[in-house]
Amino acid sequence: MTDDGNGPSVPRRPEQEVEASRAGRESMLARHKLIEAMIDNNLRQLKFDSARGGADIERACALRDIQRSGDDPEPTERLAEIDGRIERLEDEHRSLVAEREWLNKSLLEFDEQASANGRFLI
Repeated sequence: MTDDGNGPSVPRRPEQEVEASRAGRESMLARHKLIEAMIDNNLRQLKFDSARGGADIERACALRDIQRSGDDPEPTERLAEIDGRIERLEDEHRSLVAEREWLNKSLLEFDEQASANGRFLI
């Protein structure tokens, strides 16, 4: 029996129950995939934070070495390499942020649609 709140309950046919169960399962699995993608994004963000922190430390050391080295070009070359790595890391970070925003929006839309259809997944 179903009750949409607008009147008397109407019994569901077995094929309707099977279809509703299948749709509910597919919806649950799709939401689960979104959550897994969010977890993966968070993991990559933590790795980025660690790599960026390390690069910042290496950059500070290279700057110190440049001040101490006089005419030695090696610290300046190392600084250029580190700056290139930081630039690549920042590109990766922008991609992570865009992906996270998309995932958050998708999950919100997914949950709103499920709620509107009477399937509460939270």
